Amino acid sequence: MSAATRPLRVLLAHELFAPDFAGGGEYVVTETARHLRALGHEVTVVTTGDPAIGQYEGIRTVRLPISRYRMNFAWRPVLELAREADVIHAFTFHALRPAVRAARRLGKPVVGGVLALFGDVWLEMRGPVAGRAWRAAERHLLGLAFDAKLHLSEFSLELARRIGVHGPADRVIAPGIDHEGFRAAGRKSCVLYTGKLDVRKGLAVVLEAARRLPDVPFRVIGWGPDFDAVAAAAPPNVSVERRSEDRSQYVQALAGARVLLFPTKAETFGLVLAEAMAAECAIVSTSPLPFEGVRIRPDDAEGAAAAVRGLWDDPARCEGLGRRNRELARQYDWGRHAAALEQVYRQLIAARAGRG
Repeated sequence: MSAATRPLRVLLAHELFAPDFAGGGEYVVTETARHLRALGHEVTVVTTGDPAIGQYEGIRTVRLPISRYRMNFAWRPVLELAREADVIHAFTFHALRPAVRAARRLGKPVVGGVLALFGDVWLEMRGPVAGRAWRAAERHLLGLAFDAKLHLSEFSLELARRIGVHGPADRVIAPGIDHEGFRAAGRKSCVLYTGKLDVRKGLAVVLEAARRLPDVPFRVIGWGPDFDAVAAAAPPNVSVERRSEDRSQYVQALAGARVLLFPTKAETFGLVLAEAMAAECAIVSTSPLPFEGVRIRPDDAEGAAAAVRGLWDDPARCEGLGRRNRELARQYDWGRHAAALEQVYRQLIAARAGRG
C-alpha cells in the first residue's frame, strides 16, 4: 500500500469529548472522528474527563483527569500519545498549546481547528478587564505555529484576518450536518431559539422580541449557568426548557419550528442554523451564513421582532423559504469534510517527509 493511500493514525485533541458536552464544538469533533474512521483511519481522541471512559461509539478516547483549562499545560501526555500518530489535529481553545508543543518536540505536523473565535465579544462575555485577558489569550493561541489552521467558514477566516491571527496556513473546510436526521414536522407551530443561554448568542434579543409579540409562541431550549434566571425573566409566551443530553429533543424542536431566531454576536459557523435549514425552518439571524429568511443586526430587538412578525403572519412564505433552505443545507456534508481533512493531513505529512 502506497503512502498516498495507507490509513493514517490521527490524534484529535479537544478539551471535551462526547458524552461530555458544553457546546457545538464537542459535536464537531465527534463527527470528525466518526467520519475519519469511516474512511479507514485510526483515530484517538485525547481530552479531559473520566479516565475510565476509554471509548465512545467505537472511538478510542484518552481522558485526562484535569479541568479543561489545565489541558493548556498537559503537553506531556499529548506528546506520549502523539508518538504513535502521523498527524495531530487540535481544536480551540485549551488543546492547542499542548498539541503544538508536542508536535514540535516530535517533528510531526499539527493542525489547528478553529471552533470558536470571539474577538471583541469577549468584552461583553467576560467584562472589560477579564474580557481583555481572554481576548489576548485567544489571539495568542490562534497565533501558534500550526502547519495548517482550519476554519469552518469564510467569515471565521475573515475575523481571523481582522484580529491579526490569519496566516498563509489558514484555510476553510465547512462542516457537515445529518441530513437524514432533520426533517420538517407536519405542523410548524413556534419560533425557536436553541443554544447556550448567554450574551454571545443574543438571548436578550430573543426575549425582547417575544415581549413585543405576545401572540406568537416562542420556544427556548438551552443550557448554562443562567438557565433559572432566563426562565424566570421570560414572558408568558416563551417556553424555556433545559436541553436534554441526547439530541432527540433538539431534533424534534427544529422539526416543529416555523422560524429559527438566531441573533448571535460571534460564530465560526453556527451548526444550529444549518440544521434548522435542513429542517425547513425560515431563518431570522445575524449570521453571514447564506440562508433564506431575514438578516438582522446584532442587538436589534426591534428589527428581530419585525422580521419574526412578517414571517409568522405568512405561513406560505415560511414554507417556501424552508424548502429553499433545505436545498441550501445540502452543501454541508460530513463525508466531504472528512475527505478534505484527509487531503490536508496527507499534504502536510508529505511536506514533512520531503523536508526530512
